[in-house]
Amino acid sequence: MNLKTSLVTILFCGWMLYAPPTFASDFVTKGDIRKSTVEMFKPFFTPEKCDQILVDTFTICYDHERKSPTAVYVEVTGPTVIEDIDKRPPFFTDKRVEKDYRTTSKDYTNTGYDRGHFGASDASHDWDKKHQKATYSMANIVPQTPFANRYKFIALEKHEREMAVKYGRLENLTIAFWNNRPKKIGKSQLHVPSAFAKMYTDGKDYKECFFIWNNDKYDKSNGQDPNKYKQNCDVVTAMWGTQVGEADKWSMKDRDALIDLLDKYIESEKNQSKVGLATSLKNALK
Repeated sequence: MNLKTSLVTILFCGWMLYAPPTFASDFVTKGDIRKSTVEMFKPFFTPEKCDQILVDTFTICYDHERKSPTAVYVEVTGPTVIEDIDKRPPFFTDKRVEKDYRTTSKDYTNTGYDRGHFGASDASHDWDKKHQKATYSMANIVPQTPFANRYKFIALEKHEREMAVKYGRLENLTIAFWNNRPKKIGKSQLHVPSAFAKMYTDGKDYKECFFIWNNDKYDKSNGQDPNKYKQNCDVVTAMWGTQVGEADKWSMKDRDALIDLLDKYIESEKNQSKVGLATSLKNALK
């Protein structure tokens, strides 16, 4: 062995001995709720509550009727949330979800809703390509209004990263709520949530919970302050699974849309008796 080879060998061995721990070693649960010791998160991921429980780099409770995640558990660490991969991957349909209950990116086209990262955000998971890509599963995406997605969620996700840096490691839960008559969008007819909540904890002394409405009501003066959305954790937990918020009321837009449909029906229907009924309804709406 020549001198150059000997020096390289010595340097490599020294690096192996004294190199800082890898990011992977900072994780405890690796996003698997079954490995978590945070008991308040466990009831959200049971066969009684979830039609499917999907586990990869984070855990999803998936509802077939709503065609939506209802709860997502993630683990984030201080060293990883400060890393950043600029290039974003495309959204993809998650084939782990049973075929009849999957959603696609096209379900959101021209609906007015954003494809919102639900529990696992890009910014908290883009330290690694595999983890980043997983967040773009449509099983982790929900319809969010522009202000809910781009402002309210951004404020809470930023706070998540700040707390991960402060405490070193967090275990977090995101849950969704619906009203008694949720709007349905896309070919899949997925249900639009009325509200969301996030719960952050280090598994020890730190615990915070937040609640936001899925609407575009937003105060620019303090909307980026996470404290604006703070809520009692017991209250948030008790609300889950109940009807939260009011369904959309009848509007002039709904009336105009119905009149347009009646016009189409009247033009195509040959049964004059039915045409007469449709015409009467149309005139009553005006």
